[in-house]
Amino acid sequence: MNISLRQMRAFAAVTQSGSFTGAARQLNLTQSAVSMLVQQLEQELHLQLFDRSRTAITLTEAGRNLLPLAQRILEDVRQVVEGASEIRALRRGFLRVSTSQMMACTWVASVLTDFGQQHPGISLRLKDAVADDVVDTVRHGAVELGIGPERATGDDVTRSFLMNVPIRLVCPKGHPAYERASVPWKDLRDERWISYSHEFGRHVERALHTHGHDFALNTASDVGFLTTAMALAGHGMGVLLAPEYARSFADNFGVRFVPLRAPAIQREYFVYQRKGQSLSPAAQTFLQMLRQRGGGAAVKRTARVARA
Repeated sequence: MNISLRQMRAFAAVTQSGSFTGAARQLNLTQSAVSMLVQQLEQELHLQLFDRSRTAITLTEAGRNLLPLAQRILEDVRQVVEGASEIRALRRGFLRVSTSQMMACTWVASVLTDFGQQHPGISLRLKDAVADDVVDTVRHGAVELGIGPERATGDDVTRSFLMNVPIRLVCPKGHPAYERASVPWKDLRDERWISYSHEFGRHVERALHTHGHDFALNTASDVGFLTTAMALAGHGMGVLLAPEYARSFADNFGVRFVPLRAPAIQREYFVYQRKGQSLSPAAQTFLQMLRQRGGGAAVKRTARVARA
C-alpha cells in the first residue's frame, strides 16, 4: 500500500470545503488534481470515501470512520514540521556537553550561561567528569560534544583544536612568588609540589624538556582533585601548577595564580565529537560560541604570557 500525505490532505480538504473546487482553492491545486488524489486514495484503501452527485459530494460511512484517523495523522505531521522549525530556530531541543569538573564550573559555565540567555528554550545536559573520561562520554553517545585537553581518541572520535590555556604557578600568601608579576622556572626547583593529576605533571615536564629544561616536579602531596590541591596550597602545604581558567577559585583558597616564564608554557584544549555524527543545531551553535570565546581568549592570554 502506497498512501501519501498529499492524498490525505486532499481527502481532508474536500471534507472541510464540501467540494473539489473548494479543496482545490484551499490546496492551491487544480480541481482535477484534487479529484485524482482522492481517487488514488480510494484505490489504495479499496474503499469509496465520497458519494458524488451533480449537486453535492458527501462522505460515505467508510469516509466518516476514516476521517478522524486521517486528521490525526495530518495533525501529527504538522507538529513534526513545527517541531523541526523550532529545533532549527533553537526554540527547543537539547544541548549535551561533557568537560572536566573544574572547566565545567569556570570557563565552560560562562559560555553556557551566554548560550542559555540567548536560547532559553534549549535544555542543557552537562556531564562533568575527570579529563580522562571526556572522550568516552562522546564515544558512548552520552554527549554530542566533549571539551578537554589532549587525549587519545581512537577511530570513532574526532577532535579539533579549541584554544591554548596558559599554565600558572599557584602559591599561598607569604610564598616568595606571591607578590611577583611572574616567576622563572629556575626559581622553583626546590619547591614542594602538590600533585592532582599524574598525566598533567607529565605534560608539564615534557613541555619543559622541549625548551631544554631538565625539570622534575618533586611531589610532596598527591591528591585527586584540583580544588583539593588548591586548598592544601592555601594552608601552606606546597605549591602546584594549574590552568589559567581555574583562577576564579583563587580567593576561595587564599592562593594566587602567578604567570611562569623562561619558558611560559600552555596546554592545548580540544573539542571532541563522534566521527560521522551530525551535530544538532544547538550543538553547532554552541560550538561556534566556544570557538569565538576560545579563540579570543587564547590570543589575549598568549600575548600576556609573551610579555611576562
